[in-house]
Amino acid sequence: MITKTDSASLKPTPLVQNPAPRPLPGATQVFPAQSALELARTEFDMQATNIDFRPTEVSGDALSETLENMGFALGSYKKQATGRGTSDGKSERPRTRAMLQQLVKHVTATTSAQMEDLHKHTSAIDEASDLLEYLGDKGLDAGEMALLLGSALGRKNLGGAQRKRLEDALSAVMDDDEWTLKLFNRLEFGSTGKNSFLALKQLYQRATSRRTRLVQWFEEFRQLHDRQRKLKTLIRTLAFELSAEGPAMDAQLSSVITDLKRIMMFFGMEDHCHRVARTLAIDGLDGDGVIGTLLEVVQQSWMQVDWLEQQTSRQVPDARRQYAYVRQMGELVKLMTDECFEDDEQRKMITEVFSEYQEKLSDEGV
Repeated sequence: MITKTDSASLKPTPLVQNPAPRPLPGATQVFPAQSALELARTEFDMQATNIDFRPTEVSGDALSETLENMGFALGSYKKQATGRGTSDGKSERPRTRAMLQQLVKHVTATTSAQMEDLHKHTSAIDEASDLLEYLGDKGLDAGEMALLLGSALGRKNLGGAQRKRLEDALSAVMDDDEWTLKLFNRLEFGSTGKNSFLALKQLYQRATSRRTRLVQWFEEFRQLHDRQRKLKTLIRTLAFELSAEGPAMDAQLSSVITDLKRIMMFFGMEDHCHRVARTLAIDGLDGDGVIGTLLEVVQQSWMQVDWLEQQTSRQVPDARRQYAYVRQMGELVKLMTDECFEDDEQRKMITEVFSEYQEKLSDEGV
């Protein structure tokens, strides 16, 4: 994994504040069935069968409740698995290796085509004098090597020397900080997906950086090509790392939880914005357009009604639709987490500008 340099509190930051008045129907807290939270829960179920951890069902307070349960689960896991961590800052290799083999077994059973082009190297690895050099010469990256070696270790009737050779090679592969990211990139995008790895790596680094403001990361991610699949890959990478860490890695575990929380928050914001776009049904305004405008708004250090009026006129030329637009956007601002704002004063200023402009439009009879 890419080493985290900063720890984060396990205390969850809810996506939805508690504004008054109640948000409009178009901006209701909803996590769709295929949300990041549900995907992460599925990954944990598959990858962490030995951990006393089962996230709660998706509900109104799903994000906060699930993050709290993560913290409790990690604490109980630490008590149950005392002494299983490592002192050198790495995941516990036998545990990670077992999880990898379980993952390979699942992939082979459900999407065997993902492994077919790798299996053609299986017979040759038993004969290669330098296993890693051979795989590197064949163009395999660390993720593909891990998949192949994990599959090879799952074969029956392996001799002791043969098993040790494969385990040593896999341990060397796991020294690559990016092997898990490369592995899940391979599973999502296939052998032709290596060209997308740089963008995915940059996304991973932004997601795990505490130097980047949340709203800035949201903006960068919004512009990412094929973001749904890349986000799916990132979630699976983080979920695997969370499951693979030993109890000596509490700081890193806390950091991974924060990373997952950030991604879930983006998915929540994205869902709200698409719902608002569908509710407004304004020609030329889709969910991505609403996201872009919302992020532009919350990055304003200083805002006046004139600025909002100009922005609204660009987005909604039809004056008859502007009141509904401003009202919905104002509700979205209320739903944004505190982490998206510079401070409480900025949040208050933006909220007041929306209220003032909405009142102005009402007085004009728009």
